[in-house]
Amino acid sequence: MKQRWLGSVVVVLALGPRVAWAQRLVPTTGSVSGSVLSAETSQPLAGAIVVLEAAADAAVVTATGGSFFGRSLTVSTDGAGQYRFASVPPGAYRLLVRHLGHRPARLEVSLVRAEPFRVSVGLVVQPILLEAMDVGSAALEPYGRTRTAAEDARVGRLEAERFRSATLLEGDARVLTHGEVLEAVTLGEPDLLRALQRLPGVSTRDDFNASLWVRGAPWSHARVTFDGLPLFNPVHAIGLLSGIGPDAIGLASFHPGVRPAAMAEGASGTLNIESRGAGAPGWRGLAELSVASARAAADVRAGSGRVGLAVSARRSHVDLFSRLLQSLGGDSTTYIPYAFYDVAGRLDAALGTRTAIEASGMWERDALRGTVRGLIRDSRGGWGNLVGRLTLSHAVGALQARHTVGTSRFSGDIEPVNSLQADPAPAHAPLANSVRVVSAGSELAPLGVGPRPSWSLGWQISEQRQAYRGPYPRPYPSAVLFDTLRLNERLSVLAVWGERRFDITSVLAVSAGVRVEKPDPARNLPSLAVAPRVTARYTALRGLLTLTAGAGRTYQYTQAIAPSGPSVGPDLYLTDVWLLANDTIPAMRADVATAGVEAALGEWIAAATVWGRRTTGVAVPEPSPAQVLAGARPILVVADSRAHGLELSARRLVGRWTGSVAYTLSRSDLESVSGLAPITYRYPSSADRRHVLDATVLARVTGGLRAGGAFTAASGAPYSRFFLGAAPCDSTAGPCPPPADTFAVAIELPNANRTAAYASLDFLLDWSHTTRGGLTIGAWLQLRNITGRANAVTYTGSFDSCPAPHPPTLVEYSPDTCDRFNRGIGRLPLLGVRVAF
Repeated sequence: MKQRWLGSVVVVLALGPRVAWAQRLVPTTGSVSGSVLSAETSQPLAGAIVVLEAAADAAVVTATGGSFFGRSLTVSTDGAGQYRFASVPPGAYRLLVRHLGHRPARLEVSLVRAEPFRVSVGLVVQPILLEAMDVGSAALEPYGRTRTAAEDARVGRLEAERFRSATLLEGDARVLTHGEVLEAVTLGEPDLLRALQRLPGVSTRDDFNASLWVRGAPWSHARVTFDGLPLFNPVHAIGLLSGIGPDAIGLASFHPGVRPAAMAEGASGTLNIESRGAGAPGWRGLAELSVASARAAADVRAGSGRVGLAVSARRSHVDLFSRLLQSLGGDSTTYIPYAFYDVAGRLDAALGTRTAIEASGMWERDALRGTVRGLIRDSRGGWGNLVGRLTLSHAVGALQARHTVGTSRFSGDIEPVNSLQADPAPAHAPLANSVRVVSAGSELAPLGVGPRPSWSLGWQISEQRQAYRGPYPRPYPSAVLFDTLRLNERLSVLAVWGERRFDITSVLAVSAGVRVEKPDPARNLPSLAVAPRVTARYTALRGLLTLTAGAGRTYQYTQAIAPSGPSVGPDLYLTDVWLLANDTIPAMRADVATAGVEAALGEWIAAATVWGRRTTGVAVPEPSPAQVLAGARPILVVADSRAHGLELSARRLVGRWTGSVAYTLSRSDLESVSGLAPITYRYPSSADRRHVLDATVLARVTGGLRAGGAFTAASGAPYSRFFLGAAPCDSTAGPCPPPADTFAVAIELPNANRTAAYASLDFLLDWSHTTRGGLTIGAWLQLRNITGRANAVTYTGSFDSCPAPHPPTLVEYSPDTCDRFNRGIGRLPLLGVRVAF
C-alpha cells in the first residue's frame, strides 16, 4: 500500500508544473511542422487536415504538454498552408495529410532527437472533387467502410466539424456523418431524412413521415437537391422512408438559415446532397437486407485511379413477401401490389492532369398496381424523381471552371383499372402530376486554395414546367371528382451570383454574396429578384468560443398547396400538388437572420442559436370556417409567415461513446385574408411545434458491438378540426365507402387545436466483424418505441359524438366532440444484416 501511495505521488510530480518548468530548461520534446502545398501550382493549401499518428504502440503527448495521452494529434493548416505539432517526444510517426479536391498523402516521420523537424507536403489535385470528402465525414466514405467503427468514433465527426468550419461560416449549418445517421436510430435502415429530424429546429408530423418541418415551415418549403438539382417530395412508401438511398450519398450538408449564394430556392432551408464517387483504386461492395428493403452497392476505380464508377440500388420487398404468403394459403387480400425502387450512379474520369468529367444520376420511384385493402381499390400508378447531371471541370491558369447541365423530373400518375374485387376504399380519380427542371450553368473559382475558395462567380439558366390534371386538392377528405382541375405552367429563370470571403484577421472572417435572378413575370416577384447573403464568424479564446451571425434572402418558385392522391389520413398521401409561380400563384420570398455562439468544451461542442424568418407569398388553404361544399372554396389564398426561435444543442464528437442533445423553442404563425370574405385570420402554421427535445447516444461496448438509443419529446402539432359525414355516392356504380367516415361536411378555424404531446424512446444494437480476408459482416437490431407509448399522431377527423364501439384508431375526447387520430408506431422490432468487402 505504501509503494502504491508513493507511486501516485511520483506520477503527480511528474505531471506537475515544476517538472514541466524544468523540462523547458532541458528540452525533452521536439516539434513537427511544415507546409501543405498544391503539387501543380505550389500554392499553399489552407484548411488541410494533418494527422500525426504514433507508430507501433507509442503515445503522443498533446501540444499543450498536458496529462492527456493519445494515439494521434490533428491540426488544420492556416491561411498560409502552415501546420505545427509542438511538444512531440522522439519516436517514429506517420504523417497523414488530407485536403478536399486532392489525393491524400502518407509519410513516415522519424524524430530522432528532441529538436524541431520540418516536412512539407505537396498534394496532387484529384479532379473528382468529392473523392477526398473522407475528411468531411464517415457518411462521405463508400458505405462508411473506409474507417472502422472505432476510427469513426475517434476522428470521423471531428474531421466533419473541421470541414464545416473551413468551408462554412454559418453557425447553424451541419455536415452529417454516417455515425450520426446510425446514432439517430432511424426506421429500419440508415435514413438521412429521419436522422435530420434529430437536429435542433427540425421536426415532423408523426412516426410515419420522413419529411422535414424546418423551423416551423412545412415540408414543401425546404429544398432537397441532388448534385445541385431539386428533388420534389423525395420519400418512399407514402412518406415513410427517404427516397434517397444511403449508398448514393457522398456529402450531406444541411442549411436551415443562410446558405451560399450558389444555392437556389429553399424558403425554410436546403439539404444539399452530393453523389458518392468511387473510393480508392480497386473494388468494393456492400449488400444489406432489412425489414424495409434490400440494397446493394459497388464501386471500382481503375486506370491508375483516373476513372471511377460507383453504383447503388435498393428495392422494397413487401410485394414479394406478401405474394409468398398468398401462395402459402393466404386469401386474395394478402398480396400488396406495391414496391419502391431507387438506383443511383456516378462516373468520373480524369482527362489529362487539369481536366475532369463527372456524370451522375438517380432514379427513385414507387409503383402500385391493384388494390391495397382499406386504402385504394383497382388502381395503378407510380410516383418519384429522376435526375441526371453532366459536369466538365478544367483549369484556366490559376482558376478552375466547372460547366454543368442537368435535368430533374418529378411525376405522380395514377388511374383506375378494371377489377372485380370488392373493397370499401374507392378507386381514385385519374391523376397526372409533374414538375420538370432543366438547367445549365458555370462556376469559376481559384484553383487549389482550400476546401472553400476565397471567391467564386457563377451563372445558371433554368426552365421549370409544371403540369397537373386531376381532382381539386383539399386539405381534408372530400368527394372524388374527376378531371376538375388542369394546370400547365412554365417559368424561366436566369441567375448570376458571386461570393467573396474576407479573412479580415486570424479570428474574424466575413462572407458576402449576392444572387440576382431574372424570372418570368410572376406574383410577388420584382423584375429582378435580388437575394443578398452575408455571414460572419469571430473566434475567441484560441478557438474555444465562436460567435456567428448571418442574414439572407431566398426566392422559391414552386410550392405545394395540398395533398393529392390516395391517403392514410390528411398527412400521409401519394403526392403533393405542386404550383409554379405565375400571375396568380405567388413565389415565396424568405428573409432570415441568425446569431449564434459555439463553445468547444473538450470532446464536446455546445451551441446556441437564435433565428427569425419572414416569408411572403405562402400559398395556404382557404382559412374560413364553413360548411364544406365541393368547389365552393378557393383552392388557395396567399399568406405571410413569421417565425422565430431558440435552439440549444450539445454534441460529444469523439470517444468510446458519442451523443447529442438538442432543444428547440420556436413559434411559427400565418396571416392570411379569406377568399370568401374580407376577414384577416392569424393562426399557427401547420408545422408549428413549440417545444422539441431530442437526445441520442451510441457507445462501443466491445470492438465490434455498439449500443445506442434515441429519445424525442415534442409538444403537440396544430390541426384544423373538420367533421366527417357521409360522402355522396351512387350505389349503382359500385360499393359505397363507409358512411360518416370519408367526407368533411364542416371545418372549423384553421389550426385552432393541437394534438397531444409526443414522446418516443428507441434502441439500437449494431454488430460488425471484419475477417482476415477483409470481408466485413454485420447485423443490427432496432426497437422502436420501447416504452410502448400510444402516441396520437395524424389527425383523421371528428364526430359530434363518439361511435360505439370505438374505432381501432386512438380517440381523444373533449366535452362536445370526438377527435380521432391514427396511432403512432407501437413497440416494433426491426432487424437487418449486411456484408461488405
